[in-house]
Amino acid sequence: MPIQCRPTPFVLVAILALAALSTPSQAQAPETTLARENERLAAQVRDLEATLKSALARIAELETSLANAVSGQPTAASAATAAGTIEASNVSPAGLAMAIQADFKVDFEASGLPDPTNATNADERIRYTRWLDKWVAASNRQFRERVSWPVMVMGGKVVSTNNTLVTFQPWDVEKSIPVGGSFELAIPTRAFARATRVRDGATDDHIALLGGIFIPEIRFNSERLEVGPFNNPPFIGSMAELVWRFDFQSLAPEATTAKASPNDPSGTEP
Repeated sequence: MPIQCRPTPFVLVAILALAALSTPSQAQAPETTLARENERLAAQVRDLEATLKSALARIAELETSLANAVSGQPTAASAATAAGTIEASNVSPAGLAMAIQADFKVDFEASGLPDPTNATNADERIRYTRWLDKWVAASNRQFRERVSWPVMVMGGKVVSTNNTLVTFQPWDVEKSIPVGGSFELAIPTRAFARATRVRDGATDDHIALLGGIFIPEIRFNSERLEVGPFNNPPFIGSMAELVWRFDFQSLAPEATTAKASPNDPSGTEP
């Protein structure tokens, strides 16, 4: 005769208790995962909204410039040139730093992000850092330029067999005055000697035209939220500062006018 197995009341109670204990814990895990996923997606949406704002601001700016060009009205750049002002990218590293700072200001305002401070919470700092990383990468490409800078050759110090460390002072050839701060570059000794060689009847023996590639290397510095007492390296914006390199190409002696390259009437070429 088969033996029938029937659950006792104690077994039923134990089964119900286990079910009651396991259900909340199993339900809590998916809810936690879902909350984290929602936070991640919300952060992505905020980043995309900031990128969209920046893009729309750029589009509006380009549309305005195009409308002015079609109607014959001068743009800000052409108005500055007409007034006799040398373009920022044709002046000096300081001029390019100013141009990069101006670009940062426009893009940051378009992002809609709050300016980070020491009191900024972790979420806002992460959002700003993501935006800044994208901006730095784009700007390092955008402001890489071929330049022709009129400079006064201040002096040089031999640093190797073939190279001399030269101090250059950017020069306004129309007004015969210095513009911006001086800077140093290591250049071939032959180029330095040729540019500073005194000739009979020469009037601007040490005014030369420095040609090469300006290579910005904007870098992230989480500790720098303001200019500071020395502004070195140049402050671009919160957590961003400018260091740069220069790919030397030429030093033409006796520069009397800011010459433009054949392919670049403004004197610069991306």
